[in-house]
Amino acid sequence: MDDSSILAWTDVDTVETISLSSLDIDSCVDTPDQVNQICLPPELLEKIVCYFDGKTLLKFKQLSKTCNDIANNALRYNKLWKKYCLGEIPKKYLIDMFTKQCDKNIPFESLLESHYEAAYKKWIQWQNPVFKLTCIGQHNFLGLNGVVKIVCHELDVMIVFPNFMYSFTVTKNQISGKYYVLSGYSENCKPGELVVLNPRPVINRESRANDVFITCHEKHSNLCPLHDSVYDRHDGNMRDNFIGKLVDVDMNAYTNVCCWVRETWYEWHSNIDSNVIMGHLCPHLSFILFTSVIHGLIISRNQINSILIHGIFKDTCIISHSWLKDKYSGTSAIYMYTNILFVGTLNGFLLAYRLRCMDDLINLKDRNMLLEIKLDIGQIIMFDIIDFDDVKVLVVAATNSVLWFKIE
Repeated sequence: MDDSSILAWTDVDTVETISLSSLDIDSCVDTPDQVNQICLPPELLEKIVCYFDGKTLLKFKQLSKTCNDIANNALRYNKLWKKYCLGEIPKKYLIDMFTKQCDKNIPFESLLESHYEAAYKKWIQWQNPVFKLTCIGQHNFLGLNGVVKIVCHELDVMIVFPNFMYSFTVTKNQISGKYYVLSGYSENCKPGELVVLNPRPVINRESRANDVFITCHEKHSNLCPLHDSVYDRHDGNMRDNFIGKLVDVDMNAYTNVCCWVRETWYEWHSNIDSNVIMGHLCPHLSFILFTSVIHGLIISRNQINSILIHGIFKDTCIISHSWLKDKYSGTSAIYMYTNILFVGTLNGFLLAYRLRCMDDLINLKDRNMLLEIKLDIGQIIMFDIIDFDDVKVLVVAATNSVLWFKIE
């Protein structure tokens, strides 16, 4: 909100003006006695609160119990959290958070104020200038040929290997308040299966549980949960000049888009016009680091460790030959969540950057760095994020081990 904004009102005998900047909310947070200087009727303050931006409202709530009550009353009768989210957070980042935090992918028009409130507060937390990581778990896996996928849903995590899947749950100790990682079940994977998160989980008729994790198959027709009619089947057949096995799949119900990536090409599909199939041919898709239809990006690596950034919907490809400094040996893992880029390196560095524009992704800048730590697990090969309830966890996989870091 512009601090120069002026609000005016009329009293019975006088006309006065108040500048929101004159309230100096930042300096008042630690000195509640100063609130006594603001002698206005609560009904009027409620109207003023409705002109605040989200950050100002959160600070105003901290001034005193009276200010907290006034803000809560304004929130009760006005959809301020939705207004803050739609006005202050880019839509793709909002979708990113809703995908992680909502029990199911509820249509935008059905989201409640509580959903928007949780998303806005999470957004503020993610904008901290630095990150502090606390390791809450480590699991070692030997002889399984490396992690091929990490899939997070609420507090549940599926670690996928070429032939096995292991489930874990991040759990809170109700006495100490600390989080720990609890092992779950394991099951076999069939050759050629790619495990992904079901964007529209439905009740399994046999187990009565949600089909949260689903598989996409290499050789036969891919029936996408987003577009599951017989006419919207994504068949996975090789097209002219497009060859290679299936290496990644991503889909999102909020955007109504899915993307199927093979070694030399990708195609994306949408229900907006199911007859239109958009694709891109590229010889550098066999080593995929990150695929996101929310961000509209596929990021891959070539044989000389240059980074290629593909615009899914723009049929573009940008190559960066010197993306990281030499001391990091090269990029081996990437994950983007909201406006934060996590990078894992061949020699075990874990990095995080704040992205403010596309150039910040193409040309990484030291001034945007949020985190740099060296892990003793060797090459980092995979990431995913838990962002649910009051906990944020970064799941980091190496060839034979997985680490769980709680983000403060």
